[in-house]
Amino acid sequence: MLKYLGFGLFFLAIFMLIPANTDKSDSLKMYGIATIVVKDSSGNILFENVIHNIVVDTGTAYMLDQTFGDGSTDVLDADQVDTVCVTNALNPGGATDDTETATDFNNENTLASTNCIGSISFTTGTGSATTGALTFSAGTHFPATTTIGGIGICGNGANGPVPFADCDTTPNQAPLLAVVDTTDVTVNTGESVDITYTLNLD
Repeated sequence: MLKYLGFGLFFLAIFMLIPANTDKSDSLKMYGIATIVVKDSSGNILFENVIHNIVVDTGTAYMLDQTFGDGSTDVLDADQVDTVCVTNALNPGGATDDTETATDFNNENTLASTNCIGSISFTTGTGSATTGALTFSAGTHFPATTTIGGIGICGNGANGPVPFADCDTTPNQAPLLAVVDTTDVTVNTGESVDITYTLNLD
C-alpha cells in the first residue's frame, strides 16, 4: 500500500511541475539592451541606466528577410540598420507596442533636426550585435535642458554619419528595429549622453 501511495505522490509531484500552458512563444522573444549614461562637461558620470526592450514587428521581419532564402538578395551595408536616434517623447510607443514603425517614432519626437547618429558599426557575435558607446551632446544633437525619454534603432538612408533628423522611412531601406523607453534624463549645457545598444537573439 505504501509503495502505491509513494508512486501516486511521485506522479502528483511531476504533474504539479508541468506548466498549465506549455506554449513558450510569448516568452521566447528577441530583445535588446540599452545603456544610457549622462556625463558632465568633465566626463564625470551623473546617471546610468540599463533597460531591456522588445524588437518591433518591422525589425523582426527585416531580420528574417535577410536570414532566410526567399528569392531576394541581401541588402547593402548602406541600407542596413546603422542608426540610433534619441527622442523627447517621454513614453515612446514602440517600447511596448511591437507594431510601431519609423514614422510613428518620428512623429512622437519634437526635437530639432539633429537627433540621430548614423553610419554606425555593429560588432556581431554568435548571438548578439552591439554598438556604442555613441555620444549625444547638448547643443549638437538637441537643445540644452532637453529631457530624453527614449531611443530608436533604425536605418539612416543616405544621411551618413553627421547628425541628422529622424529614422529613415524610405522604401527598401532598413526599418525601425526597436525602441527603448529610457529613464527620463534632462541634459544640460556641457553635458552629454552615451548610449550603448545590444540586440540578443539567444
